[in-house]
Amino acid sequence: MKAWFPTLIKWVGKAGDKLHGQLANEIRTVVKEEGGVTLQALDKMILTKSVVFEALRMEPPVPFQYGKARDNIVVHSHDAAFEIKKGEMIFGYQPFATKDPRIFDDPEEFVGHRFVGDGEKLLRYVYWSNGRETEDPTAENKQCPGKDLVLLLSRVLLVEFFLRYDTFTVETASALALGSTVTLTSLIKAKST
Repeated sequence: MKAWFPTLIKWVGKAGDKLHGQLANEIRTVVKEEGGVTLQALDKMILTKSVVFEALRMEPPVPFQYGKARDNIVVHSHDAAFEIKKGEMIFGYQPFATKDPRIFDDPEEFVGHRFVGDGEKLLRYVYWSNGRETEDPTAENKQCPGKDLVLLLSRVLLVEFFLRYDTFTVETASALALGSTVTLTSLIKAKST
């Protein structure tokens, strides 16, 4: 979370006050209707979920994945197929998949509503947890067992933030290792909750 939360705030901060207003409106409306921040309320916050997935797509917290092939396999790209023999080391850089221009329109641009409505179908191309977003972690697939907790806490962070603030601006820098360094340069308290 130490590497991921600043990255999430970086992408949301850079998205600007229009998205901030949409998030604040969705969050405050649902929290009011549901009587508080509950799991049921969080599930109704479609834009908030999409924003979290978009930040994970833009900058996966762990961009590299590797492992030894358990069987002979063939990995397919758009244009070719690659045979990998059992025992060979496989290395992947997740942003190659998450920023594929054949899958995502404007792949280098943060689009907060990308995964809303029909865009939800694109989640199968989001790799941030050592596997597809649409798959669940198991002992056999090496996918991050804390995946659902990361998603939940990311949404809670945004909800609690936009219950208190209308908008904010940031300055960012790349960290030496993983994640980002983020400085809040302005913070506007919520006018209404």
